[in-house]
Amino acid sequence: MKYRQLDRITLLEPGQKLVGERTLAAEEEYLRDHFPRFPVMPGVMMLEALHQAAAWLIRTSTGFDDALVLLREVRNVKFGDFLSPGETLSVEAEVFKTDGPMTTIKAVARKGDRVTVAARLILESCSSGDPEYLDTDADLKRLSREQFFELFGDCPAVAKLRLPGDNESPTTTP
Repeated sequence: MKYRQLDRITLLEPGQKLVGERTLAAEEEYLRDHFPRFPVMPGVMMLEALHQAAAWLIRTSTGFDDALVLLREVRNVKFGDFLSPGETLSVEAEVFKTDGPMTTIKAVARKGDRVTVAARLILESCSSGDPEYLDTDADLKRLSREQFFELFGDCPAVAKLRLPGDNESPTTTP
């Protein structure tokens, strides 16, 4: 993940809701071009923050049991405000509906009490489709679990999270 759009998770209720934060730093690579005299987070990056929160919510909800969580559709996108360097985005992702491998997430990002972006995201949980002997799915599950705890393991909302198969530490792979 080249552009990590969540710095920390402040609330995690697997299967229900994830709230995270993202503070925009002035040194971020893409701000040089967007825009040189008025640097603001691109709308697509704000949308990516919603997507990353939704994907982590789904992964934690299933105990990292899905090899892939793919964004299939984005609906009703509404942009409301800019995010400038030094400002913090509060990102909320909430499960709206689950239908088999498809999950609809209601997501919103705010700067203070102002909405910066809101959308409905439809994500699909699935396997890689690779032959079983390659162990691609097992590797993807392990890597996503390790990445999650590496990125967010020090967040109090995550530190208390214990998933089926956890032994002594959250980074232990079953």
